[in-house]
Amino acid sequence: MKEAHFYIDGMSCSACSSGIERALSRKPYCKDIQVNLISQQAQITYDETQISLEEIFAFIAKLGYTPSMLPNHNTQDSPQGIFARFNALDSALLPPKRRLIFAGIFTLITLVFALNAMFGFLNPHFLISIKADSLIMLVSTLVVMHMGRNFYFKGFKALIARNPTMDSLIALGTSAAFLYSLKGMIDIFSLGIHAHLYFESVSVILCFVMIGKYIENTSKDEAKKSANFLLEINQKKILKRARNDEWIEVLAQEVQKDDVIKILPSDVVVVDGFVLEGQSSVDESSINGESIPVLKKAGDSLSSGSINLDGALIIQATQVGAQTILSQIFTLINNATQSKAPIGILADKIAGVFVPFVICIALVAGIFWWIMRDFSFGLDICIATLVISCPCALGLATPMAFLHAKAKAHKMGVFFKTASCLESLSKITHIVFDKTGTLSEGLEVFDIQTHIDRQEFLSLVYSLESNSTHIIAQALIAYAKTHNATYKVVQEFSSATGFGIQGKIDNNTYLLGNLEYIQQHIPNLHNPYQNHQQSAKLAVYLADSHNIIGVLYLRDLLRQDIIPTLDSLRTQNLHITMLSGDTKQSALQSAKILGIKEVIAQAKPKDKLDFITHTKAQNPNAQILMIGDGVNDAAALKSADVSMAYASGNDVAQNCADIIIYNRNAKAILNAYNLSKATIANIKGNLFWAFGYNIIFIPIACGALGGFGIFLDPMFCALAMSLSSISVVLNASRLRRFSIL
Repeated sequence: MKEAHFYIDGMSCSACSSGIERALSRKPYCKDIQVNLISQQAQITYDETQISLEEIFAFIAKLGYTPSMLPNHNTQDSPQGIFARFNALDSALLPPKRRLIFAGIFTLITLVFALNAMFGFLNPHFLISIKADSLIMLVSTLVVMHMGRNFYFKGFKALIARNPTMDSLIALGTSAAFLYSLKGMIDIFSLGIHAHLYFESVSVILCFVMIGKYIENTSKDEAKKSANFLLEINQKKILKRARNDEWIEVLAQEVQKDDVIKILPSDVVVVDGFVLEGQSSVDESSINGESIPVLKKAGDSLSSGSINLDGALIIQATQVGAQTILSQIFTLINNATQSKAPIGILADKIAGVFVPFVICIALVAGIFWWIMRDFSFGLDICIATLVISCPCALGLATPMAFLHAKAKAHKMGVFFKTASCLESLSKITHIVFDKTGTLSEGLEVFDIQTHIDRQEFLSLVYSLESNSTHIIAQALIAYAKTHNATYKVVQEFSSATGFGIQGKIDNNTYLLGNLEYIQQHIPNLHNPYQNHQQSAKLAVYLADSHNIIGVLYLRDLLRQDIIPTLDSLRTQNLHITMLSGDTKQSALQSAKILGIKEVIAQAKPKDKLDFITHTKAQNPNAQILMIGDGVNDAAALKSADVSMAYASGNDVAQNCADIIIYNRNAKAILNAYNLSKATIANIKGNLFWAFGYNIIFIPIACGALGGFGIFLDPMFCALAMSLSSISVVLNASRLRRFSIL
């Protein structure tokens, strides 16, 4: 089996996307088909021994759509015959906005002549003559129909392929009205009798639908542009240093490892690397959601996707292509874009059978009122029913909300691998935290004990550790700097990895490390601090040639804003548990600070997996979110209902997690959870409106209230249908105002 990703142009509603899925799924050699209406993307798994991708493309083309391997496929690039060249020319001369303007102008012309014929408000019965008026209305309507000709081409093509869509409903309704009006014109010219014409209905219906589609497509394009900002970076050109030291312009994807490139102010960093020359503030919000710029200078690392703000930077590429952080995010974005949540799949299935159902209902209603009154009235009812039904609102309810949610999540530095994990996150009842790397990020010194001057003691520690880049050294240096330690020259420096370091300062030998390391160098050592700070995670001792002269106690450095984040999560009735491989005393100490009551200490990978399995067995309704960052969290991440991992963590954890966080701030967890709830609430509101609209208005359009003299004009139905789709799009766009904490 082979997997393929491609684009499909020409889809207008969820009936289109679900129709393609249904048609392909009937083929035994096609599996796992997903077609996304908003992004116009599709993915399919197929048996390449039974069918080729070209044959799949040909099959999709028969359904009335245009498949291609590239987005925004333009028939102008590969015209096939006179008809294709005409389409290309027509699209170039009449872009959507201009097409809409022409449709509006000629619709007004048609309306003026039609209303005058009905009410005589300008001149009784006709403006010029009955024949001239009807001829002008015919020409104006034909112009409007040409502006909206895609409804007919796509609609009838889909109908012939037995996959009717919203375009099919519009095409059927307006074609019936146009043909009936044409017959009326023939009677006017041949018999000289007055006949009721529906040209204004055809024009107004098409014009309203085109307006609705234009607003809808504009909103979709804006949302896609916001959500896929990072995907555009790979197409940018940058300056690369050539062998003769000249700067040449190349595409971002052409940069190789160890290449030297220049990042100018306002440029996007397109590779991972480190700064060779220059100094500048860098905006990393596209990657981690952190809005405060970071100063970068020679020796500092840079992540792809960051934006250079001030000065020029010369950097050397360390990771290119698929290895960069940006490339990993590309993969996450593409996978999320093509995936569908269960709530969206359900809506698509309903929309897929909706159109055939409406066509049957419209025909039955039209025939009924033809019998009860006359053919003209029955045709009105049939057209009204076809036009007022709105599968678009159903189809847009879910993907538009997910699209806006995805754009907002990117700004927070949170990336959902699939749409379903966003839905799952909104349902969680339990959160299980692995401590190290999620609740904490590194170490910090919280106490020291020494019998010499504290300033002198910290200066010795600072001087020795200045030669090390270990995580413990970073914690010791940070603490010493905040207490104004001074640097002393260190000679004869040496280190024992995992144990400690030593060096000479002012001709005195000093040792810094764990107790075992100190004892190896000083026989019969007495430790005066062995009963102090039992709750410390780690103790680092400083000794001279004979005795221990002090000790520094370290604990986990809690992630920024983790305490208020946990408090906010608890207010939402979420049960929080902490799993840790640390000693019980160390784990309880951290849990006390964090306010977490349930703690599992000294937890091995199997213990973490067993805890989640046991929790599910004890409470079948429990929906568990697991947050971890290491190899030992992988099994637990996989077994949870939904999982998160920080991007700074282990690759295995990131591969197992459903949601990746590129933001170091703990509020990203709370933001992601609140966003998921807001998104699902928005989708439910959209679906409620979409279902409610169709349930109420379709029966009325069929004449269910005819006994009370209430009937719907086809022109009103076209307006209502357009407003229904627009309302769903606008409601989904409210997620753009979601507040990030």
